[in-house]
Amino acid sequence: MQPNILFILTDQQRKDTLSAYGNLPCTTPHLDKLSEESYIFENAYTTCPICTPARASLQTGLYPMHHGMLTNSYNYGNMVQELADTPELLSRQLVKMGYQVGYTGKWHLGSGVDNVKQDAYIQKYMGDIQFAEFGLRNDALPTTVGYTGDDFPGHGFGGHYYPQFQEYLAENNLDFKIEQIINGFYQQHQAGIVTTGVETTIESFLVHRTKMILSEFQKEQAPWYFQLNFWGPHEPYFVPQEFLEPYKDVAIPAWENFEDKGVLKPRIHDVKRGDFTTWEEIEPVVKHYFAGVSHIDYQIGEVIRYLKDNDLYDDTVIIFSADHGESLGIHDGLCDKAIFMYDETVSIPLFVKPAKSQTRQELTEFVTSCDIYSTILDYAGVSEAQRERDGQSMRPLMENVHLVWPETVVTECSGIGSILFSQRMIRKKDIKYVFNCGDVDELYDLASDPYEMDNKIEQEAYQSIVQEMRQALYNWMIENNDNLIFEYQALRMRGVRP
Repeated sequence: MQPNILFILTDQQRKDTLSAYGNLPCTTPHLDKLSEESYIFENAYTTCPICTPARASLQTGLYPMHHGMLTNSYNYGNMVQELADTPELLSRQLVKMGYQVGYTGKWHLGSGVDNVKQDAYIQKYMGDIQFAEFGLRNDALPTTVGYTGDDFPGHGFGGHYYPQFQEYLAENNLDFKIEQIINGFYQQHQAGIVTTGVETTIESFLVHRTKMILSEFQKEQAPWYFQLNFWGPHEPYFVPQEFLEPYKDVAIPAWENFEDKGVLKPRIHDVKRGDFTTWEEIEPVVKHYFAGVSHIDYQIGEVIRYLKDNDLYDDTVIIFSADHGESLGIHDGLCDKAIFMYDETVSIPLFVKPAKSQTRQELTEFVTSCDIYSTILDYAGVSEAQRERDGQSMRPLMENVHLVWPETVVTECSGIGSILFSQRMIRKKDIKYVFNCGDVDELYDLASDPYEMDNKIEQEAYQSIVQEMRQALYNWMIENNDNLIFEYQALRMRGVRP
């Protein structure tokens, strides 16, 4: 029997905000309870620590180098601005299997041509570029690729300005007000307090839409897949006063790697450093971030309550994850994500609750965003040949079926904004190697250095491991048709031939 499938995706959430992964003073009771009934993936990694590439991997099962959305849409360095509508898309494959498919919340896989031409930011900074999508009229929005639900073009910047949200407020006689706004560091981490109540938030609106669409799905005799995508806890950190209040008098300890005066750190990281020097300066922003996580947890609890009240919970596979993580001042003030490959940004939370709940089980195999795509399609009954592209289904791992699983995991990055910068991160056991094209490489021994403070790339005792990891990345590039192999070979593997 095909189960219902609910995929809940947050944006830019550090996995250590959840008790399943860390011990930060961040309260998430509903996700904690869900984790007790789920498989917990300890070593899940994003395909790319940037929104658009990671989200496209979830819809296609491909690494960014293969689907072409290398950085955020309508940024320099991105090859494809609007997600291509192909039969292999998650939505198209699910519909073919008889599923009703729904979507609400952040998209960031296209804007639609007319929306791009009205986007003030794009017109100001990229207005003279004649994107191919303009001529092709390729509008990639959820409803144009097969989903029922809501179209929110572009990034959304928190989602507060979309007409659907404004209509929701008007229909329910609600005001929405943000006060006590903190201007962020280096144009990052803007925070504020929603003083008009939880019910006025964009998160509450998304849960409202989720319930409405699922109610319609329940009228049909067909299984459903629904994807609920929160804009948070990605900044701007606009959080309800009720959820910020519990953190008001809590002292948040500084990150273990907040101060990092280590040598051999890539200079490119300076692009993302904030203009603050002390923990006391950023701690208020961290509290807003934690409050945002707690608020989303509350809203997830409302969705789970809806499933239970409508006798859907035990027939529904629930997957919870994030597109990538967040930095919040790590390693001498790094903000945002991309162009650095620390675990705070490239590792992601991942829970999978089967249709019939089970006791918590932790799995240590390396998995990626592409594997989530394959797993969803596996639950829907799609054949192995059709569901496994750059990833493979995690169901055999969860069901204790013996199979050969990759011993390495790779995250890629090609830059962000107007910065073009090629990187590959590969992890094998507790060793992480980062190839930084045009900058110093990195090697971390996570067993002895979990906070990635000591770059061992030039240490004599680690030279054999450096060569082993470089070879492992080279082999992965060959196996996965990574076109960066030519530059990598010239810079790090000269003399080695495929």
